[in-house]
Amino acid sequence: MRLVAQLEELLYHFQVRPDDETLRLKGWRIFIHEMKSVALGIKDNSPGSVYTPPTYREGERGEVFLVWADGRLSQAKVQAKPPEVKDPWIEELRGWRQAAYEDPEGGRIVKPAPLPLAAVEDERLEKILAGEDEVLFAQLERFLNEKPDKAKLQAQISAAWGYRHVRTSTGLAVTYQESQYGLSFSFDRLVGGGFAKRRLIEPEEWEDVWQNTLLHYEALQEFGPAPGSKTAVILAPAVAEEMLGQYILPNFSGQNVLERRSAFAKERFEQKEGVFAPEVSLEVDPLRPFEWGSYLVSPEGVPAERTVLVGKGALASPLLTVKDAGRWGASPTALPQGTSGLYLSHTREEDWERALQGVDDGVLVLSVLGLHTQDSVSGDYSLSAPQSLRILNGKFAGRVDVKVNGNFFKDLAHPAVRMAKTQRNVMPYLWVQSGMQSF
Repeated sequence: MRLVAQLEELLYHFQVRPDDETLRLKGWRIFIHEMKSVALGIKDNSPGSVYTPPTYREGERGEVFLVWADGRLSQAKVQAKPPEVKDPWIEELRGWRQAAYEDPEGGRIVKPAPLPLAAVEDERLEKILAGEDEVLFAQLERFLNEKPDKAKLQAQISAAWGYRHVRTSTGLAVTYQESQYGLSFSFDRLVGGGFAKRRLIEPEEWEDVWQNTLLHYEALQEFGPAPGSKTAVILAPAVAEEMLGQYILPNFSGQNVLERRSAFAKERFEQKEGVFAPEVSLEVDPLRPFEWGSYLVSPEGVPAERTVLVGKGALASPLLTVKDAGRWGASPTALPQGTSGLYLSHTREEDWERALQGVDDGVLVLSVLGLHTQDSVSGDYSLSAPQSLRILNGKFAGRVDVKVNGNFFKDLAHPAVRMAKTQRNVMPYLWVQSGMQSF
């Protein structure tokens, strides 16, 4: 807590009795992430090589937000200074003042409010970071022992434990523990699997992720028959998540909506306009136990709460930061961390294994190329998907190289939209109305 204590003392001092009146503060906010982490890796079947050495890191870093006495604002990234550096922050404060900017709508500091309960820390990860890390090396060894004989394996395992600190000039003082665990792996860089939560993976979850990835890898070894005009297109959860990042996040940003850089105008939210099929909903939920995107309080000091963005197909709320909420005339909302914490659902969600058995003619898109080049506002996409699996009579029937064309907003609005879930994935398998070209 050294960094947050230093900054809190500094900013409080320059708020109530500054040594230099030009540095007087009217308000401030501090967010500090204090974390220890360890990571292990495998590159081309070689663990602990020069490319993937075991690493241990610890540190404190975050950001400060300042409202000066004249109403100008400053924002800056901060990290811990070496202990031998005395009075390190006065010159920093002067630099922040010189970089101050005007934003009449941006100077709001939230007041303290009750915090929710959410499980965001796993004590097993605290023990790993305290030195009981045998479990991670055992997992690394398991990767090597169980991989397909001829496959080149890439893998990464990481664990982290630490604290999140939020302090404000309005009296908010929050510190809580949090943990993170993630693994990812791929075979021949063709297909991969992963797991990312705020808790250690359970044995049955490991087995599920591993066997599912093996199934895909084995199916990719042979080419399947070309798809036809009536072949169903199904996006794997990883691709559905990428689509949300490309098309949903920017268009639901409150700033983009207010500045008319979104597919959805403010009036459409106010009118609760239907934009997706009535069975489709979309929400941010930072309170789900041990999910990667869960938290208790945002870096802006806003308590976590579930926020519906689209309810039963109708627009409900954009994503609102403290500033955007003031401009909108509403309260700040929950905010996802990237796409983590963002949940897409259907009122008639199916079990994936059962749904797969009912697919007589389909293609499962495992990955796409060039998504970042697509026009987010229009929702249009035209994407190469060279790692796709042909489905015939409920079973994988080999690899196909296809190109899919469509509109993501229309996909979610289509009456035939379907979703299927598994325990291993937060995101669903998503049936889309894409046109498809095979090579």
